[in-house]
Amino acid sequence: MRHVSILTACLLLAGLLPRAANADALDASLRDMERYLLLYSATGDERFLARLDGLGPGFEQQLSQHKNAASLQDLWRLYRQTLEQVRAAYTQKNVDLQRAVAQTREVAGLFDTFILARDPAPKGLEDELRELALLEARRANGQLVRRGHGEDATRIGELQELIGKRLAALPAGASRDSLLSRWRYLRKAEKPEGTLLYPFNAQVEYLLAHLPPG
Repeated sequence: MRHVSILTACLLLAGLLPRAANADALDASLRDMERYLLLYSATGDERFLARLDGLGPGFEQQLSQHKNAASLQDLWRLYRQTLEQVRAAYTQKNVDLQRAVAQTREVAGLFDTFILARDPAPKGLEDELRELALLEARRANGQLVRRGHGEDATRIGELQELIGKRLAALPAGASRDSLLSRWRYLRKAEKPEGTLLYPFNAQVEYLLAHLPPG
């Protein structure tokens, strides 16, 4: 994608490599945005794009806190343009869905490359749940997202075990019981023949909203 290549060079010259102060929040937003993008590309359900759009104002606010906010706003506008191509792929015969999704993910990757460069931080329950949700969305787009699916399957298994243990280790009570119940329902949606995306994502949303802080 020529526009992306040009912008990449500009961002390198702008010196965006230092870690943003709010890098963890940006990282969480980017994972959610990619998940909704892939859920939309797998289903064509506009509700997933609506949720992605709903993340926009908060993400722009996060970008505004960076010292290179003006340049990052340009990148954000480019992201939204490529996202419109994904939407168009469901309504116009001459738009390639695979190419549109790849370009949108490429632009999003620039945020990760040039803003979120940092030492790896220990992952918590919320991070692991977001990672699991994203990997399942990628697996649902196996024909669009060319990755090492064997490695993804291994990591999904690891995350399932880690998250289950972390939830079981929470303080006993109604809150933990509710989270474990949702987790069991989520696991039932992860079937060998393909994850049931709607019930799976619904449980992801509930868990992310109700996990204890920290």
